[in-house]
Amino acid sequence: MAEPLHPTAEKLMQAVSEMLNSDKPHDILVDEVLKRSGVQRGSLYHFFGDFPSLVRSTLLHRFSANVSADGAAMLVIAENATSKEDYWKRIRALSAITQVPERAAARAERARLISLASSDTHFAAALAVEQQNVTDAVSKAIATAQKKGWVDQQLNPDAIAVFLQAYSLGRSVDDVSTKQIDNASWQLVVDAAIGAFEASS
Repeated sequence: MAEPLHPTAEKLMQAVSEMLNSDKPHDILVDEVLKRSGVQRGSLYHFFGDFPSLVRSTLLHRFSANVSADGAAMLVIAENATSKEDYWKRIRALSAITQVPERAAARAERARLISLASSDTHFAAALAVEQQNVTDAVSKAIATAQKKGWVDQQLNPDAIAVFLQAYSLGRSVDDVSTKQIDNASWQLVVDAAIGAFEASS
């Protein structure tokens, strides 16, 4: 479990996070962040070393919070579903929520993180830890459902966890297209794909 942030560091990250809701990372200016947060410049350097590190730390925090929530929701479903039919009904409903066009910005931000990691080994190492935490959480939820006989036990839960994240991120390909697929058609394909994981008995 991550250590709690110092209140000053939290103020800085909160300011950046609010700005990321409407601005791209390279459009965020240090003076605006300091003004919004009410934090002195020296404190920024004390906690983060430099401004790019603050932005990247904020991106990592947002990534972890967003996708960890999905993993936690999957575990709740696996633990509380009353039958295989109930489990898959809830999983499909959760999947539909993650695929909506309104989450295009979150998908783009995750793709941006992967791009940043390709050119920054320090950031790549930090992202790898967060990504593994997410995959582990989803895998745990899948394994719980496998033990109940609802998910094919011959399939590796880690592989399923990665696949589920991949198709969600993959929707970003359509997010930037000139002729986007309607959400209902996309969800039918997703439902067919995840249906392959259902236990046959």
